[in-house]
Amino acid sequence: MPKIFKQNKFALLGANLLVILLWVTISTFLINLLQSEDASFYIYIISFLTRFLPPVWVTWFLWIKRGGLKR
Repeated sequence: MPKIFKQNKFALLGANLLVILLWVTISTFLINLLQSEDASFYIYIISFLTRFLPPVWVTWFLWIKRGGLKR
């Protein structure tokens, strides 16, 4: 992890929020391009999971696994 994130928790929080915003925006755009109107229900579930699970994982990794609030 870069030194600025170890020293400044607001930088880590800002980077985390920026990554989440970019991921949700880009994945929503790409999923809307590829998804048709008459897609099956499981396609909607997969697109929802693709859109929101990676940001949750990144947040868990940065703040809980790496101990973002402990340092």
